[in-house]
Amino acid sequence: MEGLDTILVHVDFTERSLNALAVATGLCYQKQTRLHLLYVLSPDSVRTGAFNDQVPDLSNEHLVREGADMVQMLATVTTQEQHVNCSGSCRVGLIPTEVVAVARELQASLIVMGTQVGADAQPFRLNSEAYQVIKEADCPVLTVPDHQKWTSFERILFPVRPIPGALDKYEFARQLIRKNVAELVVLALSAPEEVISIHQLQEEIITLNTKLVQDGISSQTVFCQTDLMAETVLEKASELNADLLIITAGLVTTTANFFIGSFTQQIIHNAHVPVLSIRPYSEPAQRDAAVFWQYGRDDPGLSAIGL
Repeated sequence: MEGLDTILVHVDFTERSLNALAVATGLCYQKQTRLHLLYVLSPDSVRTGAFNDQVPDLSNEHLVREGADMVQMLATVTTQEQHVNCSGSCRVGLIPTEVVAVARELQASLIVMGTQVGADAQPFRLNSEAYQVIKEADCPVLTVPDHQKWTSFERILFPVRPIPGALDKYEFARQLIRKNVAELVVLALSAPEEVISIHQLQEEIITLNTKLVQDGISSQTVFCQTDLMAETVLEKASELNADLLIITAGLVTTTANFFIGSFTQQIIHNAHVPVLSIRPYSEPAQRDAAVFWQYGRDDPGLSAIGL
């Protein structure tokens, strides 16, 4: 997490979002970074004015002012109790749209959002909003389930595929891993029919293990061949008692598109632990045909396939 400067958290004063806030606050305290809370009012919840003097003022201006007061109070309490630099703001609009917009305005390094485990309509809607943010944001997104509190990450599952950018996410996440004195479990994934890519995967694992040794991070590597990438990651997370998943989201890897769309959605909807999603895109090849990655929204490859 090199250069982590500002963390943006979406809050709506539910237990779910306050749980996400607790995780974000812990990260800010560790890294001494700024924290910004965003409260988004739905357009459906505001109207142009009261019908008469007997009903509360539900005008847009009043509700935004009231929302701003609420989130600023939460920011003040967070600053005083958690000893972090915290601010807040209120916007009217769709949650994914406003979260992405404010993140860009603040040049946030990380977005944190609460998710909900469950199969009914409410968790699906909430998790779909988080997934939409992952697709559109210029920075990584950390999603936090609502059923448990995480004060630190001690066992991190790090799926790796033989694809460009697989180790790029390590460069971003390494400070988080080191700060939590965590053990990293590298899950080396390959499809049974991808014989040639096994050699690429092995080379990536050797490179990654070298970095881990240099950084003094305890790790182990688990090799797994599967056609069910998301299911395997979730199963291994449960088996290994992982408390954080770090995934590369939105990459076209093979004709099966294992790490695009459906993979990320399945992880976000079904993970029982926080998930750090990192969505890179490729720059044109330079010099020795190396592939360079950075965050952005102008990648025609992703937009062409619905991301």
